[in-house]
Amino acid sequence: MKKTLLMLTVVVASALTMYGQGRVSFNNSGSGNVLTVTTNPAEAHAGQGAAGSLLTTTYSVQLLWAPAGSYANTDAFLAALMGSGPAVTVGLFGDGLFAGGATPSPTGTSMPVQAYTMAARAWWSNGGQFATFDASRLAGNNTGWSPFFNMTPTASPTPAPTTLAMQSFSVNAVPEPSTFALAGLGAAALLLFRRRK
Repeated sequence: MKKTLLMLTVVVASALTMYGQGRVSFNNSGSGNVLTVTTNPAEAHAGQGAAGSLLTTTYSVQLLWAPAGSYANTDAFLAALMGSGPAVTVGLFGDGLFAGGATPSPTGTSMPVQAYTMAARAWWSNGGQFATFDASRLAGNNTGWSPFFNMTPTASPTPAPTTLAMQSFSVNAVPEPSTFALAGLGAAALLLFRRRK
């Protein structure tokens, strides 16, 4: 009898834990919000999409979540990060669109039902050559973040809410720190020559 009660307790506890895990449907299909390359040609990496164009299958996007709150920037958000979903290929359902399905995947691994602040980030992955956002950014490729948005996932059997609150955003190439250093040296040299005259 004791073994039966213990087994029943374990089964019920496992079921409650599983149903306490949340998930969202990570997609922008049907929202009118799309992913694009920046409209400023000077900030778009050559060969990774024309300025203002919709992202294609050479790009990936990923959902990240942190405790609900107000974050000053992506660094503060990443410092509080609670989880992230897998990389999803953009453009399989139309340029600028993605449909990542239930996140987290596998469902129920790291998203307890509670309010979260979420963000998506996209990067030029070039068919898997750059598997992560950081690898692509460090290579000087087009990358970008969505504005932060708040969502509360649901637990099964309630349908997963869709990330339609995510706004459109664009990607651009961020110059390497050495580029900024070189520009700074050039500006300093110009000031020195100007003062000598």
